[in-house]
Amino acid sequence: MEALYVSPSSAKSLWQEYRIYADRVEFHTLLGTMAVPFDTIEDVNVLDSDVGALLRGDMRLKNFRPALKLDWANFAEHVVLDKSEGMIHRVLFTPDDPAAFVAALRSAMERWRESTTR
Repeated sequence: MEALYVSPSSAKSLWQEYRIYADRVEFHTLLGTMAVPFDTIEDVNVLDSDVGALLRGDMRLKNFRPALKLDWANFAEHVVLDKSEGMIHRVLFTPDDPAAFVAALRSAMERWRESTTR
């Protein structure tokens, strides 16, 4: 199956690659590949740097969940993906263009939902 969107590896992502497929997101990391099926994704958003928020006095404690940070997510605009299953329920990562990644993921998830409700 061909990826619908690929965020290529870069220094910002610690040389890891993030891909969107028709039914899942895959994180190609230094420790292996982690797949998140669409039916386990609860929410996905773009957030500014955690460091910038902290400097403004925002501790971001509302809706706090322990997270797996795959790269420099604390220091740059990044994606927050919340999922319902597994040991890790929140994944933070920095694709090449976080807003484009989230838009592509939401679009793919909408097409997937439509195809599974038929």
